[in-house]
Amino acid sequence: MRERANQNNSIIQIHPSFYIIALGFVLTGYYLNLIIFTSLIIFHEFGHFIAAKLCQAKVKKIVIYPYGGKTILEDYLNRDIHQEIFIASSGVIFQFIYYLFICFLHQKYFIRTYTMNLFTLYNSQMIFFNLLPIYPLDGGKILNMLLCITFPYKLANLLTITLSLTNIILLLTIHIYQYNYSNLMIGLILLYYLYLFYQKRKYLYQKFLLERYLYHLNYPKLKIIKNINQMYKNKSHLIYHHKKYQEEATILNQYFKNKNKRSIQ
Repeated sequence: MRERANQNNSIIQIHPSFYIIALGFVLTGYYLNLIIFTSLIIFHEFGHFIAAKLCQAKVKKIVIYPYGGKTILEDYLNRDIHQEIFIASSGVIFQFIYYLFICFLHQKYFIRTYTMNLFTLYNSQMIFFNLLPIYPLDGGKILNMLLCITFPYKLANLLTITLSLTNIILLLTIHIYQYNYSNLMIGLILLYYLYLFYQKRKYLYQKFLLERYLYHLNYPKLKIIKNINQMYKNKSHLIYHHKKYQEEATILNQYFKNKNKRSIQ
């Protein structure tokens, strides 16, 4: 998962809650479980890190939590959709490569069958969890980008929130009969981050427009729209208004000039 970071000199940060969970593993003798799970988190986030570097995206911080990690990138909303999908899916890709390496070591008898089975269990669970179409998981990020291909950016975010909320409710409903408190806690955490995304949706769209205005972004694909709320990622626009066409740059210039006038008044 990826989100905006606070300024800090260190790239890798271990959240205090991780130490608490790690201490619980150590005190109960589950050293191997801790090592396997932590190594999977590190490889997963390293995948995001490598993909971000390949896409020339700035990595601000990598945070290790007890339930996973977050590779936090510079908050640029008009990054290419295909790059976003690549960065979001790279964690799972690196996990798969790591799994193939562990399988090789097992075949060469460097790793016991018990360790291999435990690794397979944790790896499959982490991949399944991260690919759930729920924001802010990697699957939710991929879902959001796929929606951005078909729908305007603003609508794609609303659809992402709606589908994510539906999936969280389904996830909790499926597991509630088992009285699994860990699933309930994870569900509540996901609801919290989804709520933050919902709260920031208007700010994000303003930032999306401002980036296009400041950097004069231009894309090969052209889309005719009726108003400024229908803008897409990775597309340039012609706005058809009052029976005439206006370029995106002209509309954005008028929009932010009017916004500045209202703020001064």
